[in-house]
Amino acid sequence: MPHCTLKVGELTVLVAEGVPDVEYALFDPGEIELRAIGPGNVREGGYQTRVRDARARLHDRGITLALGDECARLVRSTIARTYARCEAARLAADRLESAELFEGHTFDAASGGYLGAWLELPALAADLGIPDAPALMQAIHLAALFAERSPDELVVLSTAEITTQGRPGDRTFKRVALDDPGRVIAALRALHRSPRATPAAAPDPGPGAQELILHLHARAAQSPTVRDRLAALEASMFEPDPPSRGPLADPDLWALELRLSRGEADGVAERLDEIERRLGRLPGTIYLRARAAFVARQEDPRAIAERMSELSSSLPSFHELELLAAQAWAAANDTRRAKAFARDLMDNAQAPDDVRERARQILRSLATQPPSAAPATAPAVNAPAVSQFPAIPRPPPTPTGVQDGLPPIERLAGLTSVRPSQPPATPREAKEARERATWRAPSSEPAPIPYRVERSEPIRERLRSSHPSGLDETEQLETLSMPLGLHGVAQPPLDEAPHTPATARVVCTLLSRELGRELRARHAVEVAINLDGLELAQRFLRERLGEGRPPSRDDERELLRNGAFMSELLARRLGARWIDLESELSTRWAMGIPTARRDEIIRIWPFARVARFVTMGHRERDLVSYAMELEVQAR
Repeated sequence: MPHCTLKVGELTVLVAEGVPDVEYALFDPGEIELRAIGPGNVREGGYQTRVRDARARLHDRGITLALGDECARLVRSTIARTYARCEAARLAADRLESAELFEGHTFDAASGGYLGAWLELPALAADLGIPDAPALMQAIHLAALFAERSPDELVVLSTAEITTQGRPGDRTFKRVALDDPGRVIAALRALHRSPRATPAAAPDPGPGAQELILHLHARAAQSPTVRDRLAALEASMFEPDPPSRGPLADPDLWALELRLSRGEADGVAERLDEIERRLGRLPGTIYLRARAAFVARQEDPRAIAERMSELSSSLPSFHELELLAAQAWAAANDTRRAKAFARDLMDNAQAPDDVRERARQILRSLATQPPSAAPATAPAVNAPAVSQFPAIPRPPPTPTGVQDGLPPIERLAGLTSVRPSQPPATPREAKEARERATWRAPSSEPAPIPYRVERSEPIRERLRSSHPSGLDETEQLETLSMPLGLHGVAQPPLDEAPHTPATARVVCTLLSRELGRELRARHAVEVAINLDGLELAQRFLRERLGEGRPPSRDDERELLRNGAFMSELLARRLGARWIDLESELSTRWAMGIPTARRDEIIRIWPFARVARFVTMGHRERDLVSYAMELEVQAR
């Protein structure tokens, strides 16, 4: 059968056995290319346009990048693994974009469908139940492909083989109907909620990993966007090597991890039961059980996200926990927390490359979605009355006695037994939890030392060699990113004071996030890490603790959170660095702020300044004025 080809620049995009379908939507009838094959014998040779014009024509019909991104979000992972044409495509399912997922590759005029390069598109189109699903999916692929290319590149549809066998004057051009392309989103969403059984194997065994890689290299030759993703896509097409150590180093657990990566959750729970009867409850089995429930949709994603978030704070070297937490928060439509976990993981140089790439994929898929707060839970019928101010639980302390990043099993069991359905802590339990902290602000009035300018070259050199500063004033406090260079630094136990600048920054970042969560839950405000955010925080701090009275032991946690916010704001805004952490009392911890003069620094005590703000009331400047004065002194 004669063939047609569609090329963008030097890249062959489609080979059609017969006359293709949706490709004619890229051209105007006047863009025909004629060629003479003999005296008085002029035939259609094809159609030619520019990328910019083809892209505009698709856009006018509603085929946009936003449509493609939403379709890719629904197809990626579960649907993609179900309809993958080969094992390499199944392994790469989490990283494929709309340019790959809906790529037709080959058109069969007899069936009127596109075979698909990565997915079994005929089976997917049949399950969607939309008559023009093949054309819509190919159009989505073409729109994504054009976004990668230069606007001036040529788009050429060659039809010479077809017209040579016809009569002179025959034209292959046809009108293409692409009505209401948004229907494909509704159909994919329905399929995502109720997936079909795995389709029967196609007669064609599908391309291999090397064929797909060669195809990607051809695209990457003219597309910087594809070049940036090429290495990660290549690596994802092969099963990763088993870890030599860590929670998933056991061959049986690693085999289950690979099964879940392919979206196969059947039988995983039973296999985990056997392993736990033999080895006991392990961090790896806890993680795999949660991931199996997530893949099989057997549990609310929010419940899984809360458990994994809590556990990941105690096992910072178990990066798959943090990744699962990000995926579950995204599935629960809590984009703020999903982005926070994914961002920390993506920037963590100690995490495996494939885990970091999957975190980057989560951020990319959430980039166009606005931050969303956790949805309010409907009150249970006849539920006991609770305070209008919800208790903010303390984050779990990092277990002591950690070996190779894994806590003892008896400690781990206590950390993972918490469920969202548990009643809130009683006032007595909350008070006992607060009293466990030993690094705190004393109830006595702090010394009246706002700041002190010192001449100290050794400290100045320490400031220069510390971690770099940087401030994004739009960043929300609740999802505050870790300081540069400190991703992967383990949080010290909360009953111990941090004794290094790095751990102090980590602790202050976590406490600042906790303050952001509480202010949102208690007062429905979003606090950013800037002076406006500091103004909001100090107003609610004064309202809660009153004015002009010494802080009590019950006020400890409030002072710690606000002191941490103050220190992080100064660190990121003015480059302040911790230079004295010797004391067990946070009010004696000192930071140094570099100044314009090389031989001077400004020594400050952030926690003491917050405690003094509460104690002195109107007799003391507020925290915003203090921060602004420090900025003037430093610059």
